[in-house]
Amino acid sequence: MPITEQGLSIDKLIDMAGMGKDKRSPMSEQKANENIDVSANANWYDAYGAVNDIKDNSMAHGNLLSRLAEGYEGSDLPVSYPIPYNVTNYFMQGKTAWVSEARPAFNNKPATDAKGTLTQADLILQMGVTDKMLKHSTDRQLYNRIVQMLSKAATTTMESMIINGDTEAGAIGNVNSDDQLPATTFADDGGASYHATLLDHGIRENAVTNSKTYDVSAFDSDDMKTVQALLAERYQARENDLIWLFNPSTYLKAQTDDAFKLAYSTANPTVDGKAGSRLWGIDMVVTDLVPKTEADGKVSATPGNNTLGQFLCVFKPAIRWGFGQDVKFEVERVQGYGFELTLTMEFGFVILDVANTCAMGRDVTI
Repeated sequence: MPITEQGLSIDKLIDMAGMGKDKRSPMSEQKANENIDVSANANWYDAYGAVNDIKDNSMAHGNLLSRLAEGYEGSDLPVSYPIPYNVTNYFMQGKTAWVSEARPAFNNKPATDAKGTLTQADLILQMGVTDKMLKHSTDRQLYNRIVQMLSKAATTTMESMIINGDTEAGAIGNVNSDDQLPATTFADDGGASYHATLLDHGIRENAVTNSKTYDVSAFDSDDMKTVQALLAERYQARENDLIWLFNPSTYLKAQTDDAFKLAYSTANPTVDGKAGSRLWGIDMVVTDLVPKTEADGKVSATPGNNTLGQFLCVFKPAIRWGFGQDVKFEVERVQGYGFELTLTMEFGFVILDVANTCAMGRDVTI
């Protein structure tokens, strides 16, 4: 049966490879943003049906993306996609009667042209599955397991980019590597292609760059309200549209504060209430994607220097995100060895009104 007529599993690929058949789908010799040299004899099989699984699961697996559904701009977006926004309050004024034949005077207010630009980044993840692993694996749902793993990787990458995105390439200034070139710090994770350095103005960078930070030291629940007040007044009290993002160690320290414990137990009356609820009417997520840092809220390239906690307060509707080229999942047979699994996609985000929508509580003693 041709590939285009059935869902394609790892087992089916193994069977086809074992019979020595060369089945090619219409997607053969095609990979995201690349041309396959036919002389390389690379046979590409499109894993039909897996694409939607990976993309759809990204919302289900993550702690953050599922809470940012309002800002999802969709798929097939252009590389550069402008998103207009308006923070101006317009007020009507009194109107007098038109008593003469002269044309009334106009007092037109200009419409704002403020906008943010959602830019796409090309992302790739590759996994090797050996023949030996497949031969001796007792997991009969190996294909589904791999799709789940790739879904989780895609979600983690996107959430980390939104939180930690900073394109500063110099030896100082990047919130993820403040005392060394990011390309050196992340040499084992892609170097200059490290995911958090591909797109600019993530939540943490916005807070630091725009001086929306508060040095907490010993944690007190009142510190959270101080950080919340760093947002522009038009956002401060919109609790339903705000979210707290806590570093795990910082969250555990916060739980030792009596007022925090009271607020948390009120919001989560059951013993098994998990981290990820509403606190003082504001959504809360605890994630290790918010790192431990130095006192300035930036991560040192020396792990031992990152001993302090932080938490973030963000206006959720300001975060807009979406896909350019859709998620694509492909499988290549490496003759004699196994399979190369490749996940590619284009993802982008932008945070609107960056100077007023992100705040950070830093230098938390943990």
